[in-house]
Amino acid sequence: MHDLQASLAKHCRRLHAAERSEMIIINIGLMISKLARDEVLQKKGGGEPEPLYSLWRDDDETSEKLKTTDMKKIRKDLQASIKELSTEIESARECIASQSTELLFNNDVVMVHSLATSKTMHAFLTHANKSGRKHRVIDIVDEEDQLETAPDFVTPIQLYEVASKMPETSKVVLVAAAYFPDGSCLVPAGGHQIALLAKRHCVPVYVLAPFYKLCPFFMTDPDALHTFRSNPLPFELSATSAGLVDSLHPAFDCLQSDLVTLFVSNTSCIIPSHVNRLKEDYYHSQDIADY
Repeated sequence: MHDLQASLAKHCRRLHAAERSEMIIINIGLMISKLARDEVLQKKGGGEPEPLYSLWRDDDETSEKLKTTDMKKIRKDLQASIKELSTEIESARECIASQSTELLFNNDVVMVHSLATSKTMHAFLTHANKSGRKHRVIDIVDEEDQLETAPDFVTPIQLYEVASKMPETSKVVLVAAAYFPDGSCLVPAGGHQIALLAKRHCVPVYVLAPFYKLCPFFMTDPDALHTFRSNPLPFELSATSAGLVDSLHPAFDCLQSDLVTLFVSNTSCIIPSHVNRLKEDYYHSQDIADY
């Protein structure tokens, strides 16, 4: 089992090195490592519940039980657990979409962002629309060509129009690229401006956040990620201004916890101050410390 965990950590580091902006790779690896630890813990034997300190104390009795444990049985159960995790990840979008009827009501004016690029956001709004909710959706688009390709049930606007539309908005819905134990999260670029305007007008901000996007590490240095999209300047202008102008085109904005009202996860809605408690459900403290 130690070799398995070492191998998982090695592969996670290698994959993350290839895709530095994909923090979900680390999340999935650490989740599988916790599943492996749980399978070993369950095979230690029955009896009365042990004190909490014995969960990490490597005494002789525990070591002896592990030596006689059938590793084939553990491997079989671990494979079944991984399949269950995979199924839960695949059904995350449907579970989040089903909660739209509990958050969106008739006569709501809902402002959303990144509808064209987020299947989770699209499923969330489509489910509410099919359930008979009579609300108006304002979609903030990044490019002008998305104004014509927007779904029928939305009213597309551009980012500079958000300030004029926010007074009539009742709810804001964003989608998280990742969220962290302190209640902060990464959202597509432009989300920070939208959230600040929503806070000024006392409009609640809901962030769609599947459980596998919960990162167990605090993001102390956002610049360590490759969070920039391609250069938006024309080629001629870029060539003539090389070395003189830095054109920043960020892919994500970081929202602090005080700008988020609720995280909409697979099974429930979570306030930002309770996000830190979710780490124990999906990650093991020893795996986090080792990584």
